Amino acid sequence: QTHQVAYKSSVAHQPQTSERDEYNVSKTLVGASACAEAGIDKLGITGPTTIYKNLTYQELFEHEVANNEGWVASAEYGDTFAIDTGKFTGRSPKDKWLVLNKGSDSAEHVDWNNINQATTPEVFKELYDKAVAHFNTKEKCYVFDCFVGASPKSQRKIR
Repeated sequence: QTHQVAYKSSVAHQPQTSERDEYNVSKTLVGASACAEAGIDKLGITGPTTIYKNLTYQELFEHEVANNEGWVASAEYGDTFAIDTGKFTGRSPKDKWLVLNKGSDSAEHVDWNNINQATTPEVFKELYDKAVAHFNTKEKCYVFDCFVGASPKSQRKIR
């Protein structure tokens, strides 16, 4: 009978997983607890019973096709998904509003101008409540957790 001996140098290296690796895992959450499992109940969103969380590009593509949200277009490097936005074809820089919290760091450090326009906490709350009410009428929704910023020292989580 032969015995194998594992020496320290031959032990398979198990790379440590970072928070970033754990953060981007595709899941479909179904049932009454889906919002709680996704963590969106903390935002007031409790209506949807199916949540597609952190879908891959391929999964999103398949959902777009299945939901008839546009059409598949052949491109040089493979199929892509296209939509018709009508007259709304681009980003509108003058539709950017930031909450001005007087006395805060952001109040002092944001370049307030005709692009970085100020709004009040009350207007934000009204819009937030309207968005939450809309989500709560939906049976299904999509949640995507990601990081912004290339540097791990300064990157931030967003949802």
